Amino acid sequence: MKSKSSQRSAVSRKVCCSLLLALSAVAANGAEAELEDVDGGGTGSIEQLQGMDLEGLMSLEITSVSKTKQKLSQAAAAVSAITQEDIRRSGMTSIPELLRLAPGVHVAQLDANKWAIGTRGFNAVYENKLLVVMDGRTLYDPTFSGVNWDSVDYMLEDLERIEVVRGPGATLWGANAVNGVINITTKSAKDTQGWLLSTEASNADHIGGIRYGGKIDEQTYYRIYTKYRSTSDSPLASGDEGHDGWDALKGGFRIDRYSTPQDTLTLQGDFFTSRLGETNVAAGTVTSQNAIDHTVDSAGGYLLGRWTHTISSDSDFGLQFYYNRYQRHQLTTDVDQDTWDIDFQHRFALGKQQEIIWGAGFRYQAGRFEGLDSDFIVNPVHRRHHVASAFIQDDITVVPDRLHVILGSKFEHNSHTGFEIQPSVRAIWTPDAKQTLWGSVSRAIRTPSNFEDDSNLLVGTFDTGTPGLPGKVVLHGNKHLASETLLAFEAGYRIQPRKDLSIDITGFYNTYQGLIGGPNGAPTFEASPTPHVEVPIDAVNILDARAYGAEVAATWSVTDKWRLVASYSWLGISAVGPEALRNTAERTDPRHQAQLRSYYNITKDIDLNAAVYYTEAFGNVQHVPSLVRVDAGVNWRLKADMELSFGVRNLLDDRHQEFTNEQAATIATEVPRTVYLQFVWKF
Repeated sequence: MKSKSSQRSAVSRKVCCSLLLALSAVAANGAEAELEDVDGGGTGSIEQLQGMDLEGLMSLEITSVSKTKQKLSQAAAAVSAITQEDIRRSGMTSIPELLRLAPGVHVAQLDANKWAIGTRGFNAVYENKLLVVMDGRTLYDPTFSGVNWDSVDYMLEDLERIEVVRGPGATLWGANAVNGVINITTKSAKDTQGWLLSTEASNADHIGGIRYGGKIDEQTYYRIYTKYRSTSDSPLASGDEGHDGWDALKGGFRIDRYSTPQDTLTLQGDFFTSRLGETNVAAGTVTSQNAIDHTVDSAGGYLLGRWTHTISSDSDFGLQFYYNRYQRHQLTTDVDQDTWDIDFQHRFALGKQQEIIWGAGFRYQAGRFEGLDSDFIVNPVHRRHHVASAFIQDDITVVPDRLHVILGSKFEHNSHTGFEIQPSVRAIWTPDAKQTLWGSVSRAIRTPSNFEDDSNLLVGTFDTGTPGLPGKVVLHGNKHLASETLLAFEAGYRIQPRKDLSIDITGFYNTYQGLIGGPNGAPTFEASPTPHVEVPIDAVNILDARAYGAEVAATWSVTDKWRLVASYSWLGISAVGPEALRNTAERTDPRHQAQLRSYYNITKDIDLNAAVYYTEAFGNVQHVPSLVRVDAGVNWRLKADMELSFGVRNLLDDRHQEFTNEQAATIATEVPRTVYLQFVWKF
């Protein structure tokens, strides 16, 4: 049955888009008004970013590309930053939703609690080629290779920024940073002093959070917080109510001690508990399968300690340790995992023309991954996994203030595939203060998941035509899988032709070898556990592919009060391998994506924000239609420390489809139109 979103008229799209542009045009002709300070926060606070011109935004310091501070405009990679001001004005309520703001990132919601988030191809709910890091702690789950986004919830007001690197970052970040890195940074405790109350009420969500920050002494600051979320079930394509609601409780603390001007000590930790609804397809027949509603229970927490020491203006080091515990109970599996991680890195100057950064680390994971019935067998159930790593990078100044060459490599040994090397060569040329050209060649790898190594899963059954002899389709893991490999070629150009306009252009060509897939094997007779005919699907390194494309992003400060942000990305993928696997690999992402966001300050206290997002149709077995999504909202500062926001997400549709889960058995729901009211009070 087609969804209502697939039946909407072209007239409604044109009317709503015209309305959006008209609102921006009206706002642009409004009276000029200067912005005033709102709070006394630190880096990334509201008043700083509101008053920041385009040149200041381009000078924001990021750390994801080189693991040390550098200006965003001078990074030799395709990178963007979602600032606290972007977060505040977006109307979004979760970290995965905020990633829609990044150019070149495909964000698609499967149901009320699951997202597929990827860049440059091969997107999936468990996107295995994108590394996600939060405050130096990896969020990548080795069980299925990907991120459980429901566990990545936080008080959005306490996020410093989200840096998104499109393209490989394996030289510094290691395995699985193949197509990109998302680096989420939270604010220091010093910058979150006092009380903060945050709430949202909408037809889809009820969210509330409270945070308090204080001082232990003149050098030591702390904060504690808790957040609760209740998300309603989303509609199915038929219009009936789904079973995908989301209830979560999260809390935590952070302590920052500035013991000397050169030393900072950080101790932080979180816990969470979550209940998620989902509908799974049970193993029935291949052509007719039954749906089962059930609840996923997950819980976890972590403790992280970090020491940073500044030796001089061109030398510093950091030492970090964290422990993470995670549990997840699903219909067919139990996951229970502990992670210990220690990491050291050191930066120093070698003469006047070289800056070296090097480091080493060790991660140890011990866990239980167990199938809960005879249709899902995991062997072994208990597994230990380690990664020992070291990296070095040399930033060589060839021509001062003009040409840099950056050489580096990551060296790792992991218990899945053994020893791996991930080198890169980058060059950046700045002919003048307004232009930057860069290029790179990089190698990255993706290690197999525990699921791909250890599991045997009944996918479906079929009628063999012989009474008493059933047929089964079984997916088999493979303990001898090799890593997937990427060789990536990238080039980019940034220019600020005028003080009020910046343009960022990137092109890339990626070649992948040994992508893991499961081709259908020849039917065989199996005598145990009961006689049956089995069609095996064996996990093997069987696909090669190439991905190529271009990404363009631009920011235009139309007036002192009105800013437009636009981006467009084009992606092409061709694969070599079995036809079914090839078609799936080539059609998991839209070829064309675009967005236009408008930020207008009507007065010093009222902001008008609007956005249009477009994704082209994609999909293989299940088709996802093209989509135009419009968001609009208003932020109203009632007082210097009090803000009210209201708006609409998905203005065009009462509901629409964004993704299908062709690689797993979870049934997709549709994203409803959401009318929301948000309130933030600092005191």
